[in-house]
Amino acid sequence: MNYLDRVISAAGSGALVLTANKRLSRYLHSCFDQQMQEEGKSVWSTPQIFSYEGWLSRCLEGLGDGWRLLNQQQQQCLWEEQIESSSRGTTLELLQLSKTAEKAIQAHCFLNEYNLSLEGQYLTEDQLVFSSWQRRYKDHCQQHHWLDQSDLPRLICTALKSGKLSLPQQVLLIGFDQLAPGLLLLMKTVNDAGGCCDEISLQGEQSDKIVCYAARDSHDEIESAARWARSLLDRGEDSIGVVVPDLQQRRRQIERIFREQIDPAASVTLNADEAVFSLSLGGSLAEQGVVHAALESLGTGRQLSLDQISFLLRTPYLDGALREADSRAFLDQKLRSFRQQNFKLSRLKALTEEKTNLAVFSQILKTIQSAQQLNDKVLPGVWAARFADQLYSLGWPGERSTASSEFQAIKMWQEKALTALVALDPLLPPISRQRAFNLLRRISQGIEFQPEGSAGPLQVVGLLESSGLNFQHLWVMGLGETVLPARPQPNPFIPLALQRDYDMPHASAARELLFAEQVVARLKSASAEIVFSYPQRDGDSPLRPSPLIPSHNPEMFPPLADFQDLSSLLKLSHHGMDTIADHRGPRLDQALVEGGTSLLKDQAHCPFRAFFHHRLHAQQFAEATPGIAPMARGDLVHLALELLWQQLRNQTDLLSLDEQQRTDLVKSQVTAAFAEYFAHKSAPAEQLLQLETERVVTLIQEWLVNVEIKRAPFQVLETEQQHIEKIGPLQIRLKVDRIDQLENGCRIVIDYKTGVDLHAEDFLSQPLIEPQLPIYAVADPEFKADGIVFAKLRRGECRFVGVVREKGLLGKVRELSAYPQSLKLGLSDWAELLVFWRQQIDQLAESFVAGEAVVQPYDLTKSCQYCDLSGICRIQDTSMNPGTSS
Repeated sequence: MNYLDRVISAAGSGALVLTANKRLSRYLHSCFDQQMQEEGKSVWSTPQIFSYEGWLSRCLEGLGDGWRLLNQQQQQCLWEEQIESSSRGTTLELLQLSKTAEKAIQAHCFLNEYNLSLEGQYLTEDQLVFSSWQRRYKDHCQQHHWLDQSDLPRLICTALKSGKLSLPQQVLLIGFDQLAPGLLLLMKTVNDAGGCCDEISLQGEQSDKIVCYAARDSHDEIESAARWARSLLDRGEDSIGVVVPDLQQRRRQIERIFREQIDPAASVTLNADEAVFSLSLGGSLAEQGVVHAALESLGTGRQLSLDQISFLLRTPYLDGALREADSRAFLDQKLRSFRQQNFKLSRLKALTEEKTNLAVFSQILKTIQSAQQLNDKVLPGVWAARFADQLYSLGWPGERSTASSEFQAIKMWQEKALTALVALDPLLPPISRQRAFNLLRRISQGIEFQPEGSAGPLQVVGLLESSGLNFQHLWVMGLGETVLPARPQPNPFIPLALQRDYDMPHASAARELLFAEQVVARLKSASAEIVFSYPQRDGDSPLRPSPLIPSHNPEMFPPLADFQDLSSLLKLSHHGMDTIADHRGPRLDQALVEGGTSLLKDQAHCPFRAFFHHRLHAQQFAEATPGIAPMARGDLVHLALELLWQQLRNQTDLLSLDEQQRTDLVKSQVTAAFAEYFAHKSAPAEQLLQLETERVVTLIQEWLVNVEIKRAPFQVLETEQQHIEKIGPLQIRLKVDRIDQLENGCRIVIDYKTGVDLHAEDFLSQPLIEPQLPIYAVADPEFKADGIVFAKLRRGECRFVGVVREKGLLGKVRELSAYPQSLKLGLSDWAELLVFWRQQIDQLAESFVAGEAVVQPYDLTKSCQYCDLSGICRIQDTSMNPGTSS
């Protein structure tokens, strides 16, 4: 008789069956019900099959003391209170409170379970501190008549002995790799009273079909296990198990890879097919989309990061998410264009109040702002009610119908998370909103969420959850030498000698080895066909298999199905992908276009880029940067110089100023520029603004002294003047930074640049990749330009970069003949250069109007290094073949 037959027979006779975990309890219930159906019964008594922890709680309820039991969150909170209050004002205040409390709880439970005390023991300083924490915790619990889970085994056994609880005549313990002290006490209590308490061994006849598989790495191991499972599913097998020792850490990766290989269509449709396979370990409740949205909404403060705002705008779980979807997307894009990392809630609210198409979102911000004003200290239960009211006012969980998993998550949030916060009322004094929210977030992170549904033919379980489960086919992965046996992890708050003397969990290498041997022996008898696997590498580190599993035999290989993920299917497909030469879009039917000279610059660098940016109006989201964005810093320099030369107008005015007068003038114009620029924008912190002001003043001073004062005499004709010029079939808006006229009547077109990468040779490229200044030089037939230059404004590098009609016209700026490119292009004088520019600019305009959109970068470095479209044009996938289209 195997263990299942014995358990079902005993349960049918009224025996109490206690399991190591809830999953095994459900499994045995299912087996029992199936056996009753096979016997032709239509009605039968519910068997007494419980998880051990569940049975202890039921017994406590039977004593009428269920209210005394602290749940996990209450116990953690109480320990943190004791630790924090005793450590305040000392060096221990720097402890990681939550992690320290977890270790302290573990130590307390061990001592309680083994009925031990630290009195009389030689203790380290940390252990002495823990001992004082434990005394305070016990006194607090005794004062309020509270119990924790570690108190229950002795309490229940005492109640069984005294007759307060009926003593079961037969008890079966199943699925326990090692018996804890509480189970040993229960066994003794039952047996001493004349009953029978036995442990059911799961180490039956071991399989003779065991394969050891050496995977290349962790990813290959998971992928191979998934392909193995797929091959069995294709054969119609309905009992397949995969055991993962560190399932909690690798849950997401395993779920993704298994989904790709077993149900690849779900990766595209985003519909998870829970009937195909199930994971025993659910994700955190806080990770579920609808609960994550609730926490993000409640956690919003008076200042919001751009990511927080973007989430509120995009989440479907708030009111108006569907009705205002487009308007919220446009607002998201607008906020990103400011390149700010943080926004004040009041300013964001003011921005939305101006928009009639964002009325609902504006109301959401008002609700959040009102909630922020409630910052009095009240009990956690009051905060739970306030949080629930706020979510209701925000329209959570949204206006669309919820899916089944979302409905279950909402129910668990209301019944477990908020209820757990209310349950902290007896333990805590009135607290602030921020602390209440932090507690709620941590509670949600600690609640495991697993949607209800059928288990399916394939189950992925953890090492402990696999106890007692039998499968027709089993794969156990991740069995490297550091995993099984695990390294000892003794608790730092209990003397090591005491832990070893009582053989406490994780106390010694010998105990971990014994535990690992028992687990492996149990797994070897859990299926007729077993695969043990391990990764051979972890990054650059080689790994060896656990010494407890059979040696790898290269001739024995588990059956693996072909790759089923979409990427592999496309690569292995015998049908070639159809290619379409789609190099050209529809012709542009308008003359005046937006984009300025950047339109033609994009067209020169890559026609696809110009089409995407200026015809489709698609741009990468602007990225927020700390402090003042580089683009804003450049704009501030431009504006300051514009105001400065509006005051000076010529070099004579500049030379008439002494050093102090020049400094005062620069400071006043920079201050005016900053005030004008930030009049309608969110200004950075005052200290940062002051530093940037000083930087710009210093930079402009250096420019004036090292460049403008040393030049030949000039006067400023224009600063930041806008023009509309005809370029081929296009009309383009231009804005010239500055035009100077020298004493000899020559005119120089100047464009301020604060960047690093400036090359005059780009004025002589074909196509013309730097068309901005050449456009200014040739756009107006009545305007005669004798030089085009970038004014490079960088500390220590201030100078002009460009090309002029003749040598010496503008200091060290070179003339046309000094550039080797002029010979290659056959350009001998300035007039020919102007003709060349005109032809190049007209060609770029004509190709843009014609809809040219070929992926053809001018240069990989110059054109592609900072382009935002590489993921769309797939330039790296085309081996840089010119003319490749997307």
